[in-house]
Amino acid sequence: MYYDLIGSIPPMLTFAILIVTGLVLCFAGFKLFRLYSAVMGFIIGIILGHYVSQYTLESFWTPLVLGVTFAVVFWLFYRVALFLTGSMIGYMFSDAILPGRMIYTIPTAAFFGIVTIFIERALLIILTAFLGSTAITFAVYALISGEIFNVSYDPKVLISAAFASPLYFLLWLVLGIIGVTSQIILAREGSTES
Repeated sequence: MYYDLIGSIPPMLTFAILIVTGLVLCFAGFKLFRLYSAVMGFIIGIILGHYVSQYTLESFWTPLVLGVTFAVVFWLFYRVALFLTGSMIGYMFSDAILPGRMIYTIPTAAFFGIVTIFIERALLIILTAFLGSTAITFAVYALISGEIFNVSYDPKVLISAAFASPLYFLLWLVLGIIGVTSQIILAREGSTES
């Protein structure tokens, strides 16, 4: 029997997780990137396990085992998480601007991933601030509009919420700018303490 682990999470819990995670990423993403990368690995593992258990091994444990495995890999291999974070942002950004044009989306994702590895600190601050801003904007949009999207099947809906109206775009932009500013201040304070 197939168990839908992702679909069984109550929507309000999903929104609460998105808002809390978004706030942490937006305002302290650079400082907590190792932890964030492990969480990202866990989520990617759960989503991958969800697909695997749908088509092959119908088990409740498959998503959890893959989630923990990916979390450990992402914690240990920092550069992999760095590349995937940049790629994810590049993919969502490119698909929001040019929807349905995979010929541009995939190279843009790869480019963002590679650039993130080489310009780590500055881009990581910007990417985590705007990724957190995106999660918060999506949760607010879904709560207000009543539309519940299954993000695990189509992650690009996260960024599309930011472009749903000028108000959501303004919320996304202001949260992202405040997040970048606060992370720069936190990074400076951290460098003066050490």
